Amino acid sequence: MRIPRLARWVTAVAATTATLGLATASGAYAAAGTVNTSGAPLTVRAAPGTGFTGWDTRADGASVTILCQAIGSTVTGTYGTSSIWDMIASGGFLADAYVFTGTDGQVAPGCAYASAPPRVNPRGADTAISYEFAQLGSTAQEGLCLRFQAQAYGWSYSGWPTAEVGGDWEQAHGYLHAAGVPPRGALVWYHNSEGTGHVVVSLGQGQVVGSSVDGRVGIADYLYLSGYRGWSVAYLPAAG
Repeated sequence: MRIPRLARWVTAVAATTATLGLATASGAYAAAGTVNTSGAPLTVRAAPGTGFTGWDTRADGASVTILCQAIGSTVTGTYGTSSIWDMIASGGFLADAYVFTGTDGQVAPGCAYASAPPRVNPRGADTAISYEFAQLGSTAQEGLCLRFQAQAYGWSYSGWPTAEVGGDWEQAHGYLHAAGVPPRGALVWYHNSEGTGHVVVSLGQGQVVGSSVDGRVGIADYLYLSGYRGWSVAYLPAAG
């Protein structure tokens, strides 16, 4: 039986750790959950909120792995009212108000976001990611990875001719990080054989979304390409 939701988000780390058992890509621990909607499928969204792209569902009774949790829009569901959202292994989010975890406390680490860039983008990380999820399966962005990321963050153009040039700029100015799993909202940069480079955006937990995932916009592990360079905050200084 679940306890009341008074301490829904703030839970002692020791108690949380004791209930978890599956290591995630970031080295933290995940938790198990079960969808409980009393019948209807539960929408998987691109980010923690009802206003973000719904792109998949999980059936009532489905088991899910919760990689991390984030605060988003408030939802009233089977287990009361909550603003907690659960990132699952597919890269999307479920409203925790419909997920049984055995406790009303936090059961997984908070989702780690990239720091704000020196120049604020028109769109934030979750809205940018939702923009890309709305195009999952599209082939229209092939060869246009840098423009796609700039447009996801709300710009019309990136201001750089290629992702290789963009990655070089991030590296030269100290923004490119080779170590660590890219946090959510970070730009993830790659070399390629053509010399034009490639860039996608991080979902966190070792996953990315962008173009050229099996020839289309898709979700992949951040090391899905062999030319991984590193990640940076979503800083596009030449964009407009």
